[in-house]
Amino acid sequence: MLCLTLAGAGSGISSSEAATPCINGSAGGFTCDEIDLISHVDLPDISTGPQSAADIWGFVDLNSNREYTLIGVDTGTAVIDTTNPDVPQLIGFIPGQSTSWRDIKVYQFYDDALSRWQAYAYVTADGIGVSDGLFVIDLTGLPHSVQKLNYVSDFTRAHNVFIANSDYSTGLSLTGDVPQLIIAGSNLAASANNDGQFRIYSLDDPRSPGFVSTAPAAGDMHDTTTFFVTDQRKNSQCVNAVNADACEVLIDFRGSSVDIWDITIANNPVRLSQSQYPNRAFSHSGWQSEDGMYLFVQDEFDESNFGLKTTLNVLSLADLTSPVHAGAWTGPQQARDHNGFVRGNRYYMTNYTRGLTILDITDPTSPEFVGNFDTYGADDSIDFEGAWGVYPFFNSGTIAVSDINTGLYLLKDLTRSVPQGSLAFSSQSFAADEGQQTLITVQRMAGSTGPVSVDYQIVPATADSSDFQTTTGTLNWSDGDNTDKSIVIDLTDDLTVEGMEQIILRLVSPGGGATLGDLNTATLYLSDPGAQSQVRFLDTLVESSETGLGTVFLIVQRIGSALGQVSIDYGISGGDASVGADFSGDTSGTLTWSDGDAGPKTLMISITNDTDAEVTEFFEMSLTNPQGATAPSNAIARVNISSDEGPAPPPTAPPPRRRSGGGSPSPLSLLMLGLVFLRRLNQTGAA
Repeated sequence: MLCLTLAGAGSGISSSEAATPCINGSAGGFTCDEIDLISHVDLPDISTGPQSAADIWGFVDLNSNREYTLIGVDTGTAVIDTTNPDVPQLIGFIPGQSTSWRDIKVYQFYDDALSRWQAYAYVTADGIGVSDGLFVIDLTGLPHSVQKLNYVSDFTRAHNVFIANSDYSTGLSLTGDVPQLIIAGSNLAASANNDGQFRIYSLDDPRSPGFVSTAPAAGDMHDTTTFFVTDQRKNSQCVNAVNADACEVLIDFRGSSVDIWDITIANNPVRLSQSQYPNRAFSHSGWQSEDGMYLFVQDEFDESNFGLKTTLNVLSLADLTSPVHAGAWTGPQQARDHNGFVRGNRYYMTNYTRGLTILDITDPTSPEFVGNFDTYGADDSIDFEGAWGVYPFFNSGTIAVSDINTGLYLLKDLTRSVPQGSLAFSSQSFAADEGQQTLITVQRMAGSTGPVSVDYQIVPATADSSDFQTTTGTLNWSDGDNTDKSIVIDLTDDLTVEGMEQIILRLVSPGGGATLGDLNTATLYLSDPGAQSQVRFLDTLVESSETGLGTVFLIVQRIGSALGQVSIDYGISGGDASVGADFSGDTSGTLTWSDGDAGPKTLMISITNDTDAEVTEFFEMSLTNPQGATAPSNAIARVNISSDEGPAPPPTAPPPRRRSGGGSPSPLSLLMLGLVFLRRLNQTGAA
């Protein structure tokens, strides 16, 4: 499928406020409690013309380990590099029809044929007169560009989009199976009375989602979430999961009720229950606890319809066929609750005019307030203003918030510093050969009060279940214990030469009041026994220009094996572009990987806009002198730099020689004729 026009990119984005800690309830003029301001990007800096922001999502690109925030605004969708949250960079903007509602999710997978990760964003738009349908944005050009694909969806508008079976920080499939795309509230109807019910699409071809099935019941889905059930509920309460490893549960927030579906068999969804709760006005959205036993529900109209203060309801999912109301949290003002997400024992909720609210859900039935950052500031009314969406799943710990009125906020959560400690992996990566038993270390840091625990899960990534045996488990610490604990993983030697593979480990569901640290995910690199390390450029040709993004990212990868320390030198080796005059940055030095590390490294080159008209210039970067690795493949990367002023004009031609218009020859002409005559005479004599 052909791509449409490349999205325009800008250089850096100016932050309206510098990074500011939350001191005495204020950060950069914003009211705060245990949340620091890292940066704020106002709407005019995201793109020309947007007047309001909508929902937000993010992911880490596994080719580069760079973090990206995707934010919907009323004029389109922006992709912003927030790896360095102090200095966010706009990578691209995909324009769309003007609307207040835009929602985004991301799917990432490994392409064996291309030997790289591929990622796509799926964007829905809603509103009267909107006909954008489903946008598919190709993210494979990152870190330099994004594109909208020429995909035509079978609906013209929808309220929301979700990807089932997805790790929210990377967009990877949790199981290795291809995920399903869920569309909520589309304008398509299965029958005259079934308008807006959920629709399931296959991502077998991620560039062109294909319709699979729709809910066999009336009801306009507003929002959704999904999760897997593997405990006794799988066999006793689900319908389609008896012969499956897990029951895939879908929550249908449909305004008039909260419905639960078994979608284990995608083309045969079965509704398990319909639930109510006190003072239901409009069941807007929600999220499940990480153990799948509780559901937190945002009702968008209970504050206005019943005169309530902010109310978050909690349902027990112990019985999926009959959920019961198990608790609630009530805020201090009438600000509406909008969207919320769970990471560990923290609930991150956008609270419209009150900004971001963070709740401690160690006891899910009785959430407790622990943090707030008010992006709106004017008041805490029940108006539809202020914080729309939040994304709390970045591996760095950065929290991204979209504010309807003022754009993007990047925040730091301080609420996770508690006496019980924080639980995290001791390293971002580990390595082992197939056929070995390996230990993955988890630490309890900055506190040891009380007994605590944490569960762990494995995401296959590029491996599969035949490569390892351990999949889930629990680690426990007693009161006062802060010794390291280990996850034991037995790796299988499949006797196949297949190159280095990856599995992702996740820490979830901390117990006892301990929180998750930033490193709640880690990568285990699996190598064939005896394999050697190599170092290479991910891309050997990069096209750039003097304006636009203004930065070239050269990604350097370690492949083959992650065992042992490896280093390699890099430097400029050729080209007609000049260091200093045409570009600057990481032009020479040494890259080093420690034992167990195979994470990508990034060389950043700033391109200079010299305003001179000139032809396309280039430079080459070479990898040399490998230590601990074999001779590198893809060892030279070329960067072409085009001039936005166009090629330099050709030299000015001299005026044409004037011919004599008659009369006598000039003295100079007579002299030249004489010299020619003498030269020929000498040549004749020499012969």
